[in-house]
Amino acid sequence: MVDEDLTWDKEVKYLGLILDDKLTFRSHLKYNTEKFWAKVHLLIPLIGRRSPLTLENKLLLFKQVLRPILTYAAQIWGLAAFSNRKKAQILQNKILRIIVNAPWYVRNSVIHNDLKIQTIDEFIKELSRNFFQKLVNHTNPTVLDQLNYTHNNGKYAFPYATTKWSTPLKPP
Repeated sequence: MVDEDLTWDKEVKYLGLILDDKLTFRSHLKYNTEKFWAKVHLLIPLIGRRSPLTLENKLLLFKQVLRPILTYAAQIWGLAAFSNRKKAQILQNKILRIIVNAPWYVRNSVIHNDLKIQTIDEFIKELSRNFFQKLVNHTNPTVLDQLNYTHNNGKYAFPYATTKWSTPLKPP
């Protein structure tokens, strides 16, 4: 390894997060989608319309098993393009429709409101808010230095440069 050049890969998997060369996270979300549907196929007997479980238990399975797959490392890829986040929202909409056996004409917003389930964007905001609030009290000085990170490329302002993470984020 000494004096050897490292090869540049288009993608690298680190701690379960697939990083691509342009940080679009498209391949990570595709990988998560495949994992999500594999798990859904295993859980269909428990969350499908013929399941003997109550709605509360089905939602508990969704929140504890399926949603963590969808939102793994969301604090990092949460700022990805809207189209990529929308794909995760579509998966959540589909599984919630399966859980409640909703007909096609029921709006997704009605399902979310009735079940008191956050949209993916709202959930990612909450995850990120909690993550950055915990960073403030971290004991590692290297981690604390990340809170003060500013990036100046001269063209666009880095969005976190002026954010005070100790105060809660305001919804749009």
